[in-house]
Amino acid sequence: MIICPAPIRPKNPHIQSFLASSRLRLWRLPKNPRFREDSQTALIETPLATLEAHCSIQAGDDLVVIIHGWEGSANSTYVQLLAHRLYQSDCSVVRLNMRDHGDTHHLNDALFHSCRIDEMVAALNWIADQHPNKQISLTGFSLGGNFALRMASKSQKALKKVVAISPPINPQNAMAAIQDAQVYQQYFLKKWRKSLQIKQDHFPHLFEGHDWQKEQSLAQLTADFVIRHTEYDSASAYFKGYSISPEVVKGIQSDATIISSWDDPVIPFADLSTIDRLPQVKIIAVPHGGHCGFIQGWSMRSWVEDYIVNEICHEST
Repeated sequence: MIICPAPIRPKNPHIQSFLASSRLRLWRLPKNPRFREDSQTALIETPLATLEAHCSIQAGDDLVVIIHGWEGSANSTYVQLLAHRLYQSDCSVVRLNMRDHGDTHHLNDALFHSCRIDEMVAALNWIADQHPNKQISLTGFSLGGNFALRMASKSQKALKKVVAISPPINPQNAMAAIQDAQVYQQYFLKKWRKSLQIKQDHFPHLFEGHDWQKEQSLAQLTADFVIRHTEYDSASAYFKGYSISPEVVKGIQSDATIISSWDDPVIPFADLSTIDRLPQVKIIAVPHGGHCGFIQGWSMRSWVEDYIVNEICHEST
């Protein structure tokens, strides 16, 4: 485990977590950033799902696929800021929306859940096939980081790098941490309800007999959701289904980095102790940084942006 000396300010983990996705940080972007001007939207049709990707392709050798967190999107603040930095460094960027994220609720009948890994692997394979001359790297934030690690473990495509920022390792422990912090429970509950309402508007038959709007507990809504809308018979089985298990870690063949902070309020840092110390998997620990924050003072710049750009785009320079 590497302890990063990055100067992270402010030290308050809740402020760090808030700033990670705050639109205030978008002041750093030009009015019309090149990655958005050059972006083309692609619908990735696979036998499992139709997923949406925003592709900003240029001549350089590197292509980075970025995956947002739960109830985020390809236009989340942290995704846009990283995409901007990567594109400035001559990397192509694909911002991939998971099912039912962004404006994609209408694309698939069945609901998103965190064990739908095969459709994300299929999307990654499609991207790699479309750009056979590119070196593909994969990065994700929070649940997107969890997906990135599992995708790297299952995909047969060669990946240059994988970087997971604040990924849940044991999702059941993450849910307990969210439940213990009322402000985070209400935040995620509000965002999930909004998403479920959009889905219900498109596919009302999915929710017949399920009065989900009245549920005030994120854990209980998850448990009900698992029974009604997944193949799992319990929440614990569902959580285990997308944990970063030793088997997942052993399946990762490319160089992978997990970045986490000791003070993450929703992802217990102790869960990282279950990660096998394999040569290709590096863990970077930061004393402060909250959840996906790692903000460095008034510049509102996140240290992970610098790390990812240097690790992927500048490796051979």
